[in-house]
Amino acid sequence: MMPKTLFAFATLPLLGAVAQNSTETFQENVGGYEFIKTGPKKLAPKADYEWAAAQTALKLLKDGLKAQGKDAILKVLSPAIAEADTFWKDIVATSTGKLEQKEGWVSADGEGIAFLPNVTAERFVKWYLSPLADVANNAANPEHYYKATTTSGTAAVSEIIEGWGGITTHFQVPNFALPPNRERYPFLHEHADFPLQAAGDKVLMDGTVFGVLHISARNVKGADYGQPIDGVHVAASVWYGDAAKDDHLEDERTHMTTEIINLTLQAQKDIEGGKLPV
Repeated sequence: MMPKTLFAFATLPLLGAVAQNSTETFQENVGGYEFIKTGPKKLAPKADYEWAAAQTALKLLKDGLKAQGKDAILKVLSPAIAEADTFWKDIVATSTGKLEQKEGWVSADGEGIAFLPNVTAERFVKWYLSPLADVANNAANPEHYYKATTTSGTAAVSEIIEGWGGITTHFQVPNFALPPNRERYPFLHEHADFPLQAAGDKVLMDGTVFGVLHISARNVKGADYGQPIDGVHVAASVWYGDAAKDDHLEDERTHMTTEIINLTLQAQKDIEGGKLPV
């Protein structure tokens, strides 16, 4: 038999814990089935809890890999990268689209308008072409793993390891330049009211051009959107040969809108904190 004093001592932590728990309930449908949960003081859908935990796990894993260098990242992701090489080469081989040709291309487009006190289109482009953008890259989207960029004026050369819907690709953008080379890319959106535009090839590490990146930025009046401050409008497009399927393009659309929000937020922090001279 447990001594009375020990029994009393053993029950105290349990009673204390119960007193701190919420007695409210939360009902949600998960996978087509109903669940009722209680306990947390802040009751929310399961996905909210998982997202917070996933952000912590991803940061720890990505920071750990980054600290070991690009070779460690490639070692972990090499099977997925090999699959991606096959995926993209098949699209290139079965598409009718060719560089310097208007027809035969399809795009995934994502846009966002950000109302941030320190970010203009000009400042965002300056930030995007600075080393600060590479530092922020891994946090811009969960499927970002590595980015290294060198710049010369308004042109940039980047090496990137990035995924879209699980298509984890190791590639380069060797000629990302402002303004776009429209003779090389006649299929690009005009975006006539965007004064700042840049575009460049997306190239597998063996030299295969598998797509084109096009990013545009402009300033907008906050009053036009019911906002108290002016904003920056960022439009991003990725172009592939017409064999690319829309389900993949949809992955890229969601990816780009997430990027736009996270990158403009980080630009605001870096400008506000004095990391980017303006």
